[in-house]
Amino acid sequence: MARPRLDAPSPEAVRSPRPVLRPVSRDSIQDRIYAELCDALICGRLQGGQTLQIRDLADAFQTSVMPVREALRRLVAEGALESATQRPVRVPPLSVQRLDDIYEARLLVEGHAAERAAAHADDALLAGLADADAAFSAAIQTHDVDAELQANQRFHFTLYEAARSATLMTMIRSLWLQSGPYVRVAVEHHQPEQSQPRTQHHHGLMQALAQRDAAATRRELEADLAWAWRLMRETVSA
Repeated sequence: MARPRLDAPSPEAVRSPRPVLRPVSRDSIQDRIYAELCDALICGRLQGGQTLQIRDLADAFQTSVMPVREALRRLVAEGALESATQRPVRVPPLSVQRLDDIYEARLLVEGHAAERAAAHADDALLAGLADADAAFSAAIQTHDVDAELQANQRFHFTLYEAARSATLMTMIRSLWLQSGPYVRVAVEHHQPEQSQPRTQHHHGLMQALAQRDAAATRRELEADLAWAWRLMRETVSA
């Protein structure tokens, strides 16, 4: 059966995620399906309000329905997806109220992780952040949204992993899964003149980390999140 064109979404494309998901091998298949769905959520390739039919997903992954069902259950438990009796699983619809709630949680959790990371800042961390930021800047210049979102995630997760807290990383990952659809919409609708702050705060973070200044690191992180939140809020409210 022919795959739908990516450049011409149809009503069916909103229901079925086939165009944005790749088949997986049978090694740890549930975990691999889960990882692929996480990536699609964080990068916003699954849209707010989009329903996920288990059979469609199984066909897209070229597997049976059981590992797909289990992966979806994990994501529902994490708050990234929602489910109701006799209704298909779906990505939560975009709303300003939900966005504000996620943003406030991210300020608390990611701000704390950034402070902790400053205490462990070293040359290896700064080099990893510089590499991710270079990829981020290059993606902005070429208007490659997927590459931009992936590089931004790599930058932030490299920072947060330096906090050396598995509990914080679990919470952060859940918040990023919930944020992905909002970030995608905002990035796709931003104006060229809005690009500078997207790199400015990354550079500020690296400078603060180089000095192991925990308070400055948190301020730059919060400024980065606040700028992104305002852009997302304007887009969702429009």
